[in-house]
Parts: sequence; C-alpha cells; structure tokens
Amino acid sequence: MTPDALHKAIKSRTLPPVLYLYGAEPFLRQKALLQIEKAVLTPGNEDFNRHIFYGKGISVADVTEAVMTLPVFAEKRLVVIKDAQALTAADLDSLSGCIEQPVAETCLVFSGDKIDSRRKFFKNLKKIDALVEFKPLSERQIPAFIRQHLEDLEFSITGDALALFVIRVGCSLLEVMTELEKLTLYAGTPRLIDVADVQAVVSSIRAENIFAIGNAVGQQDAARALILGRHLVADGEAPLKILALLTRHYRQLWKARELQVEGRSSSEIARGVGVPPFVVGELISQGRRYSRKDFRRAFGLFVEADLAMKSSGSQAEVVLENLLLRLAKR
Repeated sequence: MTPDALHKAIKSRTLPPVLYLYGAEPFLRQKALLQIEKAVLTPGNEDFNRHIFYGKGISVADVTEAVMTLPVFAEKRLVVIKDAQALTAADLDSLSGCIEQPVAETCLVFSGDKIDSRRKFFKNLKKIDALVEFKPLSERQIPAFIRQHLEDLEFSITGDALALFVIRVGCSLLEVMTELEKLTLYAGTPRLIDVADVQAVVSSIRAENIFAIGNAVGQQDAARALILGRHLVADGEAPLKILALLTRHYRQLWKARELQVEGRSSSEIARGVGVPPFVVGELISQGRRYSRKDFRRAFGLFVEADLAMKSSGSQAEVVLENLLLRLAKR
C-alpha cells in the first residue's frame, strides 16, 4: 500500500485490520500514525481502546491479549507496536497469527525504521498489502509540502520566500516543521509570508557556511574549507547532512553556470535553479570558478564520500575532511 492509498483509507475510514508502517522518514510515519489513531478511536473512549507496545523486550502474550480484547463502548480498538524493527525473529513468528487471522474489531499497527523483506512475516504482510513505506521527500517535493502545510494553517508564502526557506532549512522534515512553526508563530495571524519574514526567523548560519565552503573550495583554500566544515560539525550538523547540503549546493552551481553560459537572464536562472533572484549573482560568481570537468569530478567525490560514510567502521568526520581536501585540490 502506498502512503496515498493509506491516506484515502484513513479519510474513508476503511482501514485494514493490520498495517506495518516503515521507512526512513520518521515524521511522515508519525503523522500517519496519528491520523490512523483519530480515524480508529471513538472520541471520549480513547484510553479504553488504545494499547501502545515497544518492540524491544515485548511480551507477545500481552500483545495478543490486547488484539483479541473487544473494544469498550466503541467499534474499534487500536494496538500499536512502535520500534517494530527491534522485534526478534521469534517475536515475529509468534505474532504471525495476528496477521494470518486478524480481528475485525482491532486495528493492529506496527511502526519501525526498516523491514527484512526476506522474512516470511513480511512476505505475508506484502501479500495482504499491509506494508506502507515512507520515503524521505525529494528536494523537488519539499516546496509543495511546505505550501500545503501552510495552506492547512491558512497561511500563504511568496515564491522567493519559499525558495529562501528551502535553501536555509534543507530537506529534513523534522527541521522543516520546526522552522515552519517558528515562522507561523512570528507571523501571528494567517497572512502572506514574504522574504523579510523568513530572513527574520530562519537562521542563515548553515546556508552561509555551505556557501562559504563552496567559495573556499573554488579558491583552492583547503584550510578555510576544513575550518568551516569543522564549525558545522561542532554546531551539531551530521557529516552526512553536510554532504547532502554540499551536493545540493554544487547542483545549483552547475545548473546556474550552464544557464548563464546559454545567455539566460537572472530571472530565468532563478526560476531554473529554484532560488530567489538575489541569490543568482553569487551562484554565477562562484560557478565561474568551475569547469564541467570540475563539476563531474566533484559529484564523483560526493558519491564516494556518501558510500564511505554509510559503510561500517568509517569515521564520517574524517571522510568529510578528506572530501573537502580533495575538492580543493584541482
């Protein structure tokens, strides 16, 4: 089942008796779980009909009893197993009966980071279309998500303000939601949010440091690039996240450079790259330092660094520093 199909089932209140939510985007998973809870439970009787369990050290007997218990003063009972990735093979085998013979009056929901699709337990879930994967939104999907969230709160946002927000915040939905909450609180009553609002509320330190790293690398100033990278890590930014931000920055640089070579106007470049017009000049200026060969090499280094950071035994900070040194040496 896709997230969209799940959303339709929630709205129509036709949820299946068993669901397994998983994936690398915890915010969307948690949001879906809250929506399921509202759709299943009868207002006023939630405490009688809601049972929350956690995967590590779970009592299968207690789960089974909760699933089999009839709802109190309501049509449905909700049983949730969070951190389901911690369930052991024995736990999964013991819980298979709840999947093969579900209870119509109970909605059993598993929620975990990942699954092992090789196991019979998950193959059975797939057969009944009970697996719902929540993948991180792509960079192209983030603006639409932000607009929709603001519209739900009766706010709107200008195109330039939205582009600036994405540049400063990035693609982590947890961070996006945190900054959107600050932005709407600052705005007060529902209204049009503009560039000045974003500049006043959303920190630019990370975005400016990423841009500064790009400048340092472009000038072959490895020492400066290393200092800036270390500052970001010291401020709590994960090396993998810094890598993602650098990759996005270089993608914007390359696209801006290609459009500039084609003779496009600043406004056309801004639209093509997806940035506010006042950012275009800096992108073009920095992009002039790179040839197509430089860009291709940079993206090859990004792929290598990504694989190295995700491999066991590697130190992400060391990989990041090695990447910056290699980028600066052209």
